[in-house]
Amino acid sequence: MAPTKRFLSLEDTVRTVLPQFGYQIHLGSGEVEKAIVSKEQIRQFLSALYGGQGPNGEIAFNPEKGITFEYLLKMGPSPLLTETEMDYYVDEYANHGMHGTLNWYRTRELNYREELTLEKSIIDVPVLFVQALNDGVLTPDLARGMEQYFPKLTRREVMAGHWALWQAPVQVNGMIREWLEDVAFNHAKSSL
Repeated sequence: MAPTKRFLSLEDTVRTVLPQFGYQIHLGSGEVEKAIVSKEQIRQFLSALYGGQGPNGEIAFNPEKGITFEYLLKMGPSPLLTETEMDYYVDEYANHGMHGTLNWYRTRELNYREELTLEKSIIDVPVLFVQALNDGVLTPDLARGMEQYFPKLTRREVMAGHWALWQAPVQVNGMIREWLEDVAFNHAKSSL
């Protein structure tokens, strides 16, 4: 969201305008990092985040609620990550813990204060925005009005969810390549 003059806590944001951000309250609560510590728990957690399901279609991640711990034990592998990729992430989180990553969900007020110091709210450089049309969290309505803050905005859409780069890599990378060639590199040349 663009900088605003009034701070709205995450809890108030979820309660009033963005219920699909409820998972952020759960991930920032400390409960998740206390409950997810073993390699197997980390694997189940990551599988849930990246689209894994239980044998009867159980889903352990809900954008409005967060993690449903009792379903984690049932999680099958993520359809988005290879076993090698998953092993890498599991090993990294097992070595370093999840606290650092989950701290992001505790920084809303800090980010708000930093945004207040921005000298301008207009980003006047070429920007590419790829909207994942099936994203249940960053829904298309959240992108309405971006042009007022990004006058050199290029919009693209892809039929994918929150993990568009994994779900539609050929399409998304094609959009990025095309934008770099047509907009970014041409803008750089004209600025010389």
